[in-house]
Amino acid sequence: VLATFGVILVADDLVKMIWGPSPVMAPTPAALSGPIEIIDGLPYPAYRLVILGAGVLVALALYLLVNHTRVGMRVRAGASDRPMAELMGVHVGRIFNGVFLLGAALAALAGALMGPIVAVQVGMGEQILIPALVVLVIGGIGSVRGAFVAALLVGLVDTIGRAFLPMLLRATLPPATAADLGPLFAEVAMYALMVVVLIFRPSGLFSARA
Repeated sequence: VLATFGVILVADDLVKMIWGPSPVMAPTPAALSGPIEIIDGLPYPAYRLVILGAGVLVALALYLLVNHTRVGMRVRAGASDRPMAELMGVHVGRIFNGVFLLGAALAALAGALMGPIVAVQVGMGEQILIPALVVLVIGGIGSVRGAFVAALLVGLVDTIGRAFLPMLLRATLPPATAADLGPLFAEVAMYALMVVVLIFRPSGLFSARA
């Protein structure tokens, strides 16, 4: 983990040297620039709906790949018992290289989709590393279904803390203080959720099957 983080720091500096540190905003596609009224009086940005749909499709595709294909079976075998998998003729090194490339491609896809929403800049992914680790721990290492459920739980806790909690706190606190405490409580609640899961299910909500 430390070595990987070191590679991230080196890559960030290389990006700054080649393209500069200035952030870049990608334009939102014209067809998706407006809101869609989901129900009466509740509009929602169309582009964000596309991102939600893409996330669901990617999660479903990964679940089917890992749990219902021969490639997924080899990935699970290599992760569970690498020596035995190699004895059975599985090229674990190639499989893991492919998994790494797939992960990098999905990270690139996520960055491209988020371009019109947040500024594309050096280190933009570092702020989600810790929440991603929390999702991994809560869902269970190696479980696509667990990662999906945990991501929904963490996102729900974060949204409640950042969007709704400040409105409740304004009843007893100054607006500025309530706005500052909401995100802080959301972050604390996220870690508290992880602690509760680790206490009662140390392997995560959905531990991976070999």
